Amino acid sequence: MTLSYDKHADVLYIAFEALSPDKYVFVENEQGDVLKLDRIDNHVVGCTIPFFLARLKKGKIDIPEIGGGPLNEIAELVR
Repeated sequence: MTLSYDKHADVLYIAFEALSPDKYVFVENEQGDVLKLDRIDNHVVGCTIPFFLARLKKGKIDIPEIGGGPLNEIAELVR
């Protein structure tokens, strides 16, 4: 897993797997998070979370497709 945080934009980028661009598609969920899905079996291989720290201050970030717990731990790394 790789993480990248843009402090100025308050956006967290997570990659669970490294795939070439022709192997995945992007889908936005109801919260505005952008999920990167494997084209073949639709499992989540990455995620872009806008307003990451701002949302975290309001409570636990929950992305149903990948869960919420680990994101709170990641927040401690980017603060």
